[in-house]
Amino acid sequence: MNLPVESDAPSEQPSLGKPKTSLFGVFKTLVIAFVVVVSLLSFPSVLPWMVAFWLVWASVLLFRNRPGWLPLLTCFVILAVKLVPRTPAMIVLGCVMLIVIAIRIRYRHHRLYDRRFAGFCVAALWGCWGWMFYEFHAIANSSRTLVLDPARPVVCLGDSLTQGMIPDRGYPGALEAMIRVPVVNRGFSGIATSQGLGQMDRVLADHPQVVVIELGGHDFLKGHSRAATKANLLKMIQTCRDHDAEVILMEIPRGFIFDPFASLEREIAYEQDVQLVADTWLRQIVVMSPVAPPGMWMPGFQLSDDGIHSNPAGSKAIAVRVAEALQKMVGDDIRVKPTPKNR
Repeated sequence: MNLPVESDAPSEQPSLGKPKTSLFGVFKTLVIAFVVVVSLLSFPSVLPWMVAFWLVWASVLLFRNRPGWLPLLTCFVILAVKLVPRTPAMIVLGCVMLIVIAIRIRYRHHRLYDRRFAGFCVAALWGCWGWMFYEFHAIANSSRTLVLDPARPVVCLGDSLTQGMIPDRGYPGALEAMIRVPVVNRGFSGIATSQGLGQMDRVLADHPQVVVIELGGHDFLKGHSRAATKANLLKMIQTCRDHDAEVILMEIPRGFIFDPFASLEREIAYEQDVQLVADTWLRQIVVMSPVAPPGMWMPGFQLSDDGIHSNPAGSKAIAVRVAEALQKMVGDDIRVKPTPKNR
């Protein structure tokens, strides 16, 4: 009779560490996914800081001889998806990212090589980031300055976001209480840049010193091409300058993750040295409305009643941003109240 023989090999027992490791892996994946989503939803105004986050992550891994190419590749893909402006600094930063990724993948088993070049790779990446940050700041701030003329108005040309929804008079109505010059509202509901170009005679008849242009959203909604929209905006800018008026261009967001017109207003601001009001002005109106969080949970702080057009509180918030842009161009004297700097 053969009796069962006990084996000396340890019986396989469920490892108590496996569930913990699995849970940690799931948590890590969720965190990375959350960071990617937040990066995709980031506004253009915080783009340098979003890129800096991924560069910090990559730098730490590179100095620890870890595969730091993954954060760089993720950041590169995010920038490509968001259709960021193709300016020299942004293009060079993307190329350096790809070069570092290629080096890390090709020589991932050469530790001595990694240590030797980790510092160089990190320095190259952050040098490009510094250039991008400087360029990003230059895009949003025109180098052109004006001498304040209290008799010449600021004319606001745009669609319903400028015109306002009765009884609200839009941001131009709030703006005239913040600056020392007259404000003329030339907003017309539903117009695209082609119709705005046709309004230039009326705009220039007011003899403005600054024209604030908020147009381009309806071009996308009506299926107009990016090239045609850009051409119309360029004609408006040149026409204003031919009549001794400067331009402030309001950036139009056409999507939360990416702009189908590929950062058109930033491209124009870069090429034409135009003062830019970052698209945060409209994104703020949307997220602080009844149709999106956190505004839907904060009825007392909503800036819009329909999710796109500003209410009186929203118009005031937009006017503050336009007044700040005017102040950068003309100086502190354009504001009704002196700034703390001049007190």
